[in-house]
Formats: sequence, C-alpha cells, structure tokens
Amino acid sequence: MLTERQALQDRLEKIDKDEITLIKEYQKQRNQIFERLREIDREEYKNLPDLKQLASLEIHQKSKPERDIRKHVAVNILKVNPDGLSADELRSKIEKETNMQILNMTNFMRSIMEKNPSVKKPRRGYYRFEEM
Repeated sequence: MLTERQALQDRLEKIDKDEITLIKEYQKQRNQIFERLREIDREEYKNLPDLKQLASLEIHQKSKPERDIRKHVAVNILKVNPDGLSADELRSKIEKETNMQILNMTNFMRSIMEKNPSVKKPRRGYYRFEEM
C-alpha cells in the first residue's frame, strides 16, 4: 500500500524525468535553429563584397576637391604670412576657413610640399612660403 509520502516522492521523480526530457527537447530544437541560422548567414555572406574591395573603394572615393581646396587655402594662408606659421596656427586657420578638419597635419603638409616646392618647413612644426 502506498502512503501519501511515497506518492508525492513518486510524483516528484516523474516531474524530474519530464523536466529533463523537456530540457533535452528544447536543447535539440535550439541546436537545430542555431544550425539553420548559421546556414542562412553563410548564404548571405557569400553575397557580400570582399572587405578589401570595399576598403579600396572607400580610399578612391575620398573627395579630392575638398582636399584640393584645403591645400589651396593652406598655401594662400602661408603666402599672406611671410614669416610663416606654426602647424597649430596654420591648422586652425585652415579649419576655420574651410570648415573641414585636418586629421594629420604632418601628412597634409607633406603632400603640399611635394607638389609645391615653395612651401618649406624650416624647423619642426613650422611652415612658411618662400618664393623662388
């Protein structure tokens, strides 16, 4: 004869077994869903362009007119200031006049000096225009 205590213990054991079965079933379904999501992602990634191609497109799409305007403004500012300017002063004047930021002043000025030999750097962080 079963006592109430034994009946409750049997019921708890049955609940434990059912829980384990449900958990295993959910895990199985979850794994199937994740696998399908991975397959979908793989299919979508095949259609994406190569990152190297995107990077090269981005590099070539930089707006040259904006850079040329800043360079022209820089040379004109240096022409107006025959004694020359520090890099910080020059940068602030260029940015103020063009409303465009210069991220790397050294590279920016190096590119100007390559194309315009009249722009000189007599000392570190200082630029001036010397007519030939």
